[in-house]
Amino acid sequence: MSLEREASYGAIKINDNIFARIILDAVALTDGKVLCSTEKGKYPGGFDQRVSVGELLPHIRINETDEEYVLEFYIIMSFGASIKDNCVLMLDYIEEQMKAMFPDKKGRILLKITGVKSKKIAPRDIQIVRKYEP
Repeated sequence: MSLEREASYGAIKINDNIFARIILDAVALTDGKVLCSTEKGKYPGGFDQRVSVGELLPHIRINETDEEYVLEFYIIMSFGASIKDNCVLMLDYIEEQMKAMFPDKKGRILLKITGVKSKKIAPRDIQIVRKYEP
């Protein structure tokens, strides 16, 4: 669902592709320790393939309320990678980008870890929430 706002110039529509690109850029910062995921813990583009914006779009959610923006997405961690370090790195980047796009509203980023990858994917259900102020 694209976000739409009314401004003095008319309606402004923000396409979901922008949010998917931000998530892909954040995942790229982890040097392969984090992979994009679907809600069910599968790879959107197939194993060991680069995920495109179009493949990621059905697996992210962006919503707007009167008070905040909420961005939700799913990842798979590599076995042995630090959950804290990689999630902080990604969330810092996403928060910075969201604040630049929407400086007047607070936001919430929901990062959901659906699995840990070693030889197979071990299912996990971990949710990390980052809230930020304008």
